Amino acid sequence: MGLVTRKQLLAQGVGRSSISRALQSGKLHRILPSVYSTAKPTYLDRCAAVTLWKPDAVLSHSSAASLWGLLDEDPKLVEATVPPTSRADGSDWVRLYRRNLASHDLCDGLPVVPIEQCFIDVATTLPRSELEAFFDRAIAKRVPWKTVARLCDESPGRHGITAVREQLRTCCPLTHSEPERIVARALTSRNFHLEINARVGPYFGDLVDKKARVIVEIDGREFHSEPEVFNNDRRRQNALVLDGWLVLRYSAATAMAHLDAVADEIITVVRRRRHNRA
Repeated sequence: MGLVTRKQLLAQGVGRSSISRALQSGKLHRILPSVYSTAKPTYLDRCAAVTLWKPDAVLSHSSAASLWGLLDEDPKLVEATVPPTSRADGSDWVRLYRRNLASHDLCDGLPVVPIEQCFIDVATTLPRSELEAFFDRAIAKRVPWKTVARLCDESPGRHGITAVREQLRTCCPLTHSEPERIVARALTSRNFHLEINARVGPYFGDLVDKKARVIVEIDGREFHSEPEVFNNDRRRQNALVLDGWLVLRYSAATAMAHLDAVADEIITVVRRRRHNRA
């Protein structure tokens, strides 16, 4: 990774004055106290630098989530957990947390908390909207929800457990688009659950209530503007309607701009259909 510590340089016979000149000339870049890089550091370099600076550090929170592939982009901070006795000074791009860790794994050769631990860690730092997106994207697809729930049971009093349990109850995995995810979330926040991307005969519906025989489709322009796609959608909808299904369609723009109204209408229609069919 092009990283080197002051101790390593001195062990190789590089003098202190040579190190100073290399820093002044730009051949070395100081990343952290006594940790240098031979080039502009990447996010992975910064993560590795923290473990060189604090050999007992374990990457956690958003950094571990990034290394495990649970985030779409690298975080701004490098976050790590160190023993309670460790000092936490350093840099404005490093955030250290003090606690004892029972175990850790390796990812890209770096010490990280286990993947399921990331869900509890980020629950203490991410804003609610980002936390919801994190759970919807990662739970069930990357980590079974039962594994995270079991970890919550093992640490009932820990900070973040309440938020994690709420997310496990309301998360909407398996959605295929952001508008679809937002609508599913709006429904679950009202304690109204529909199946997500459920099979209906030879087709799949974005949100499905089989008791009411209602399918909710959230249409993004990019998926439905091509003539062939448009015609296939109409053939599919006709087949479903003839089979007794009610198909509610909303554009992605409408769903995002009028979320509460869309959610209210879906709930009203589904409840009425359930009652009539009963």
